Amino acid sequence: MLEEAGGVNATQAAPPGNAEFRWITLGTMSGPLPSAVRHQPANVLYDGVEAIVVDCGDGAVDQLCKAGVPLPAVRTVILSHLHIDHTAGLYGLLGRRLQAHIPGPLTIYGPRGTLRMVNAIRSSFDFASGSMSQVPGFVKQFDADITVIEITDGSRFTVGGIDVATATNTHYRFSGDSPEGHRYQSLSLRFDTPTRSIAYTGDTGPSVNVERMAHGADVLVSEITDPEEVVARISRTFPFSPAVLAAIKRRFELEHLTAEEVGLLASRSGVKSVVITHNPLTSENLAKARFVIGRHFEGPVTFADDLDIH
Repeated sequence: MLEEAGGVNATQAAPPGNAEFRWITLGTMSGPLPSAVRHQPANVLYDGVEAIVVDCGDGAVDQLCKAGVPLPAVRTVILSHLHIDHTAGLYGLLGRRLQAHIPGPLTIYGPRGTLRMVNAIRSSFDFASGSMSQVPGFVKQFDADITVIEITDGSRFTVGGIDVATATNTHYRFSGDSPEGHRYQSLSLRFDTPTRSIAYTGDTGPSVNVERMAHGADVLVSEITDPEEVVARISRTFPFSPAVLAAIKRRFELEHLTAEEVGLLASRSGVKSVVITHNPLTSENLAKARFVIGRHFEGPVTFADDLDIH
């Protein structure tokens, strides 16, 4: 077991080597809603040489391929929180590294519970150990190459030329005093590259802590939601009772950001531009959301698609 230790489509214009780090939205959907055109939440910071995956939703490895990011370039994964829509792709990322015998270190940062999750994924690979023995000693080396570092509010670390800072947010607010609210954390992240700063909300509701973390950033990569629209779509997709749907709506109201709240966050934190992802809104409601954000924030706002470069 392991121990702790403005969008251009990426398929058209992958960043050249040794360029500034560009933010690529690999998956821009909000779980658990299915989509024919959007993958689950995942992003990558990539300069053409080094790739840092930020959240790793289902399908992330295939999206990396479409974006022109080779899997051996991924040496770092940073998870904002451990909900399935942000982590399901980690199984594929680790599994394909093992299958392809990709050598070299991989560091996985995430909130408490990340080590346990990675160990569980690694244990599941034992079922395939027979087919992984073509290169003697690789499976043992594969384990040795993976380092898990659990992070929390105020953590700071450096990856390559990027300084990373964290801030806890309100995504587990609905849990209140329940065990879930005390056991788990959701983190927002700030990336200060040599050329610019990027603040990533991850999943959060309104949060003064996130406002402070994002202060003055060049880009705010923010989630968005519309509780009414999301619950209406969920009710048509899943057989939930009215009581369950009411609880889901309340959770989205407390633990995610409406267009109004995105605009207020951008204004209060003094960011220069906004990129919207983790976006369940239908195309009919995007114009309305853009107008609402614009009532509070006068800078440029981009609604990201999968594989956009920002």
